[in-house]
Amino acid sequence: MSDQRPMRIEIVTLFPDYFAQTFGQSLPGKAVEKDLFEIEIIDLRDFTTDRHRTVDDSPYGGGGGMVLKVEPIDRCLSKLGYARRDSRDSGDDEERIILTSAAGVMFDQKRAVRYSLCRRLTLICGHYLGVDERLLDLYNIDEVSIGDFVLTGGEPAAAAMVDAVVRLIPGVLGNFESALGDSHMDDVLGTPCYTRPAVYDDLSVPEVLISGNHREVEAGRRALAIKKCLQKRPDLLKKAELSENDIRLVNELDKNFELS
Repeated sequence: MSDQRPMRIEIVTLFPDYFAQTFGQSLPGKAVEKDLFEIEIIDLRDFTTDRHRTVDDSPYGGGGGMVLKVEPIDRCLSKLGYARRDSRDSGDDEERIILTSAAGVMFDQKRAVRYSLCRRLTLICGHYLGVDERLLDLYNIDEVSIGDFVLTGGEPAAAAMVDAVVRLIPGVLGNFESALGDSHMDDVLGTPCYTRPAVYDDLSVPEVLISGNHREVEAGRRALAIKKCLQKRPDLLKKAELSENDIRLVNELDKNFELS
């Protein structure tokens, strides 16, 4: 029996109640019950030192809005055992600090897979104008965004990232093979899905999917996925690792489409 501990996830937030139901039900909740991963919600205000539990202040240089102060986050990360950049032991690829940030790199399926292989993730929910930039000088932090739009806080972004990561932990999904076939796993959308009845309102399930020939079904599913991607997200095909058959299919579907 393995002695390896389950992945540990910590979320540092100003609104701990936000996550009470988010991770208390559905697949993530069941996964916690089965000890497939651990999660702790940390109130950033617990690391303040004044009676008002102040976590933000106005920005130097003026302008509207507020900025998350560096001191409470620094104390929090230190308490959690993270070392600063100037420490000899400041780098560990299996322990990542993630800051939700509009200035961050885009979160995608490849990053979700990368994070799912870590033993520990600590997510800091950004707020207001952002955090004091000196925090990024002190610690090795991944700034990550879930899209080019603005939220009222980093909590929804953190919840989305955690959900995307934990479903990749073996045992969380009843059928792990379904995770491997998800949209974006290989930069191509997932194949269109159908179920019974085979005909509804004169609309039929593609014949290849009910042929019974496993090899033909797999080839048909891939062809349908490529076609859907070409119609809805052609930008993904330009960076996907396509086989010769995939490229031939793209060219047949759209002779004017350029892959590179």
